[in-house]
Amino acid sequence: MSKNKENIDYNVVLIEPKIEGNIGAIARLCNNFYANELILVSPQVDHLSTETKNRAKHSIDYLENAKTYNSLKEIRDEYSVLIGTSAKAGKTYNVLRQPVYPWNLHEITIPAECKIGIVFGREDRGLSNEEIGLCDFLVTIPTPGHHKVMNISHAVSIILYEFWKRVTDLESDDSEAISSSFKEKEILFKLFNEITDFLSYEDYRKPIVQHTFRTVINRSFTSKEEIQSMIGMFKTMSQKILSKNSGD
Repeated sequence: MSKNKENIDYNVVLIEPKIEGNIGAIARLCNNFYANELILVSPQVDHLSTETKNRAKHSIDYLENAKTYNSLKEIRDEYSVLIGTSAKAGKTYNVLRQPVYPWNLHEITIPAECKIGIVFGREDRGLSNEEIGLCDFLVTIPTPGHHKVMNISHAVSIILYEFWKRVTDLESDDSEAISSSFKEKEILFKLFNEITDFLSYEDYRKPIVQHTFRTVINRSFTSKEEIQSMIGMFKTMSQKILSKNSGD
């Protein structure tokens, strides 16, 4: 696949696509915006059908080289960041579905050597809450019309365009920061969860605080050095809390 000149490895991930024409159109968009690969999770149709290839036009190589998996969880560890997408933005009290908007993608900091997956849900019902939980943050496209859900290929075009604008800005950014891995961030989140579990805070609020912390960290595209620094700090805090409790 064609790699963008800034060496940012980002893939388009489709969950259970079931319309051949959409897969073909999205393969073409991958080519338009220099996505590295097209990833298909449990596809419901043949992604190499005549209809799909006709829609892909000169981007058939994305179809022929597409990797298929059984679930999103299966590929989670392969990515530094998974960006979920949803037509259904959450209310202020629904922390799990609190989104950013496509134009916010232009504001994020992307370290070098960062592998990113942009995840699009099913044509009829989008991503499940479990799949959203596997993503680092959620992007939604606000639509002013009565019908709030866009055709998936149209949504892909908008989000890839906004993401591509951010990637092209990296040419003037000489930062050598290396992105943190999913496993490193999980160590940080585990430490944060341990600390919040010791606090005298309402039990029903703890998962909300923990998810909010995870979302804020993931949305900032933190570097390896930043994550390691916070791990050291939270580890010290956790040890002091444990020591204090064991001494009581």
